[in-house]
Amino acid sequence: MTAQHDTNGFGSLLRSWRQTRRLSQLDLALSCGASQRHLSFLESGRARPSRGMALTLGSVLRVPLKDQNLMLLAAGFAPAFQERSKSAAPRQAIDGALLAVLAQQDPLPAMLLESGHRIAAANQGAERLFAFLAGGPRTSDDLGRLFFGTGGVGRYLENAEEVVAWSDRQQRAQRILNLVPGESMLSVPASIPRREPNAPEGAALTLRFQKDGTRLALYTLLATLGTPLDIGVERLGLEFFLPADDATAAWFRSAP
Repeated sequence: MTAQHDTNGFGSLLRSWRQTRRLSQLDLALSCGASQRHLSFLESGRARPSRGMALTLGSVLRVPLKDQNLMLLAAGFAPAFQERSKSAAPRQAIDGALLAVLAQQDPLPAMLLESGHRIAAANQGAERLFAFLAGGPRTSDDLGRLFFGTGGVGRYLENAEEVVAWSDRQQRAQRILNLVPGESMLSVPASIPRREPNAPEGAALTLRFQKDGTRLALYTLLATLGTPLDIGVERLGLEFFLPADDATAAWFRSAP
């Protein structure tokens, strides 16, 4: 009888992530340079992965670093990834570089987000936009509350239903891929209808604000670090607001 190595669940974790990513054993094996037979043995517990194979599988399956640590532990290896303090030199270097990118984006808005919803930093352009819409300085670091909380800037969205509908879809997709933890889901009040809006126009979804006769149309661009090796850094992302028309570009250029 073949010995069973999967006493701590690596095979179950591997199978669960593969199914979450909707990959067949053959597809995953080809992506990892392994045979389908070997992958089948790993999932069933008839074989144990090397540390390198465990890391390769986690990377190909886009498993979050925290969960890759669990896979390594389940395979009998020490965790590979840590969450460094923001005061540690590697984090300071990365955070400093990201903040420099925000500053270079002025006068256009840009934000540094944690876990997709918490504003860790915002440049002058973003603070000016939120202050204009909210009638005063930003009072929340939570993107959901900022947009849809009491007195939120979302009340000036002309296409709120459209924005919420597409945000819901995007977040569902991110949850399936486990790119956004459950606690970071954007909270949208039930007062905003969930009916399907008309098909959006243009090449990308546009945020269309209107307040006191001023109309601003903005696209958003999201960016993350290509190969994060730190659990905290993996949660960081940049969101840029780009003008969708000349009038919006001129409004931001007129910043004092």
